[in-house]
Amino acid sequence: MKASIYFNYTSRSLLRGGQRTILAIFCVAVGVMAIVSLQLVGQMINSAFTSNIRDANGGDIAVTSQTPFKSSDLSFFANLKSNGTITSYTPTISGNASTGLAASVTQSFTLEAVDPTTFPVVTPPSFKTPADGSISSLLKNDQVVVDQNLVDQYNKKVGDTLTVHASTSSGTGGVTLQVKIVGIVKNTGVFAQSNDFMLISHDDYQAADPKLPLLYDSIYVTTVDKAHTDQAAKAIADHFPIANTVTADQALKNNQAQVDFIKKFLEIAGLLALLIGGVGIVNTMQVLLSRRRIEIAMLKTTGYRRFDLYLLFGLEAGLLGLVGGLVGAAAAIGVSYLVRNIVQQVFPIIIPFFLDPVIICGGVLIGLVTALIFGLLPIVQAANIRPLNVIRELPGANRVGSIFLTIGLLLLLSVLFCVMAVVILNDVVLGISAVYGAFIFLAILSLFFGLIVLVISLLPVPERFSIKYLALIIVGVAVSALLFYALPTFGGLLLVVSLMGIVIVLLPRSWKSNTKMALRNIGR
Repeated sequence: MKASIYFNYTSRSLLRGGQRTILAIFCVAVGVMAIVSLQLVGQMINSAFTSNIRDANGGDIAVTSQTPFKSSDLSFFANLKSNGTITSYTPTISGNASTGLAASVTQSFTLEAVDPTTFPVVTPPSFKTPADGSISSLLKNDQVVVDQNLVDQYNKKVGDTLTVHASTSSGTGGVTLQVKIVGIVKNTGVFAQSNDFMLISHDDYQAADPKLPLLYDSIYVTTVDKAHTDQAAKAIADHFPIANTVTADQALKNNQAQVDFIKKFLEIAGLLALLIGGVGIVNTMQVLLSRRRIEIAMLKTTGYRRFDLYLLFGLEAGLLGLVGGLVGAAAAIGVSYLVRNIVQQVFPIIIPFFLDPVIICGGVLIGLVTALIFGLLPIVQAANIRPLNVIRELPGANRVGSIFLTIGLLLLLSVLFCVMAVVILNDVVLGISAVYGAFIFLAILSLFFGLIVLVISLLPVPERFSIKYLALIIVGVAVSALLFYALPTFGGLLLVVSLMGIVIVLLPRSWKSNTKMALRNIGR
């Protein structure tokens, strides 16, 4: 067979498929869109938590404690600096703040009091306004620096003044500040994982209530190299046993573990969407190919072998997967942006938006492979059509053999999809567990709904009320009332169905006949 015939036949068949072709492409596109968009978001989260971890940690060592550090405790860090164990340190005070005395959690922000001469000990932050701004030059005379989100939330701008009510995270007291916004800092570097925050100097913070002692909840430290970092971390942990001492390496490991869990979760969710889309591909291609039984029989009678039909229908499935993959990958770009914004709103972190071309191109490949895997069952079934059975309008040559063939193809389909899941997740155990766990769950779900359909098909449609029928309705209402406390949705549905039993008896005879036929057809 010439190559041109393959492409002409498959393209013509897809165009003739009309809405069913569009449905198959839609099934592939939705699955690809889900897995690619979630993979992109996972990659963005990975970048937010693991890129430049030293800045995100605030230094080589971050020391935090529920019991605040006193000013006298800073002498220990001064000694470490003088003997060369550390190169610099800076203490900070963090707490919740708002512009009202009774602000809700959604209206609050983080107020951080810092030493302008030493903060931060890592890369200096970049400013949106003024472009050449710095912490040391701006934090003075009750002036504060904020991020863009806080400005947008309160509809403020540089030069505006506001009253801030703040309380420390240790709960040692609160202050009221009259401040002026003089700078807007970018959410990068040390502020990469911060959102809705305000910076003020230690002096201005203490000036609001001179009687309130400065109690620090965090101290950030830098060192020359890893050896000095380990030495300093051990010395700090020994001197402050109740404090939490985290090095940049430890923060990276902790963040990486969390990010890996999030990425795996998102990828599994995408695989489930791809699996559901694959079921749609199977059903759609079965309909597409079953409508061409006569055409397939004619191809066989003119000399086309079964292998030729595999190639024809395989190319058809591949084109569906390729187009669906392209559409899904393109849609995933916009969906990933929306999901990333939702994650930023739910969690107080800044997630940089960027696109990974490897993930996007991989999504197109996933669409192609998915269509071929799930198209395998209808392709083999269509290629096994015998012309004589088509002429005689028989369902199949060997009913038992057809059943065993279908079971074998389903097992092969599950293995191939499992292999693809293992490649995507890069984890054999997780891939097998996710795929076959989903298959088991779907099987249980289908049995559950099958039982519901069976019960509905057996519901009586009596001509008049009887004691048994009224007892059945009363039992249904009682069960729905009990079920409503645990599962309100299912309890409400059961109550509606039970009350419909009264309405059915009052319907005209013709309506009852139609209802009875509809119920019996559901169970077929």
